Amino acid sequence: MVLSFYLVDALFMAGYAAHGSLPALAPVLYGAAGCGLTALFAVAMRMGLHRRMGGAHFTTVQLLTACILMLITAAMVPQIGMLLLLTMMVAVATAALQLPLRHVLAVSGLVAALSLALLMVNGHRFGMPLDDGWSRLLSGLWFAVVLGKIAAINLIGVAMRKALSASNARLALALTQVRELSERDELTGLKNRRSILALLTEERARFARGGRAFGLALLDIDHFKRVNDRFGHALGDEVLRVFAKIVAGNLRGTDHFARYGGEEFLLLLPNTPDAHAAVLAAERLRRAVDEHPWTDLAADLRVTCSIGVTVSHTGEGVAEMLERADASLYRAKSAGRNVVCTK
Repeated sequence: MVLSFYLVDALFMAGYAAHGSLPALAPVLYGAAGCGLTALFAVAMRMGLHRRMGGAHFTTVQLLTACILMLITAAMVPQIGMLLLLTMMVAVATAALQLPLRHVLAVSGLVAALSLALLMVNGHRFGMPLDDGWSRLLSGLWFAVVLGKIAAINLIGVAMRKALSASNARLALALTQVRELSERDELTGLKNRRSILALLTEERARFARGGRAFGLALLDIDHFKRVNDRFGHALGDEVLRVFAKIVAGNLRGTDHFARYGGEEFLLLLPNTPDAHAAVLAAERLRRAVDEHPWTDLAADLRVTCSIGVTVSHTGEGVAEMLERADASLYRAKSAGRNVVCTK
């Protein structure tokens, strides 16, 4: 795009030169300088110089060289000085889409100072050729091209906004995935300890504000160490995954199930009015685990679980509720395992 802008400007200058308003060498030198600068910066980018310098600094240098070229050209051929100043304004506006404010202010200040100096010294010769019909046509067309460049800036801005929007969408998706990963147990795909404790805290706060009672259950796979020792850790991991699927497949849509640590799992049962309802829910899960055909994984494999259940009490905190659920689980293990106990 930059190269095409230089060539268009050089073409208009060639029109003035053909008419006799400019020296014949002016468009050649301007076009060659513009093409040379574009090629130089293209090579620098291929060499990775823009990454080493930083994109903003690289673009600032590119903008300054373009402005200096136009100011030098305006000083040499002041007959079209006003058109070159307008073109330079478009260049600054284009770069401003990509530059930080401090870079834009620095470049604008420097260009303004150089332009003022040039106008003070040679401003009486600055103009826009309007002496005859051909000159007026070229000047009008060049001015229209300047406006067209502004429209091109708008297209660049639209493209940048779309790219930014797409980038933000990708970032939002990545953040969602990271958040999801941070709340999930990698092995079972269930919620992890931090996630379930956050939900438990929210449910406890809701209950304290007058919400419905809720239940809590700790599930522990019986003699899981023996499974690992006898069948290996790979099969032990598969037991954990299958256990998680069995329990998750027998829950209500409002229940929350998480891996609490090791072979221990935590179940949050919202809208559970009393211990009897919580025990019934836990007993359904215990039977589902006990009745599962575990021998499909390995011959002689049998997996059961012990479950400790409790329900919310007024004035009780999360820690106290977890302690009671843990005490219930201890009772279940002491009672021979593969049972549900409450306290």
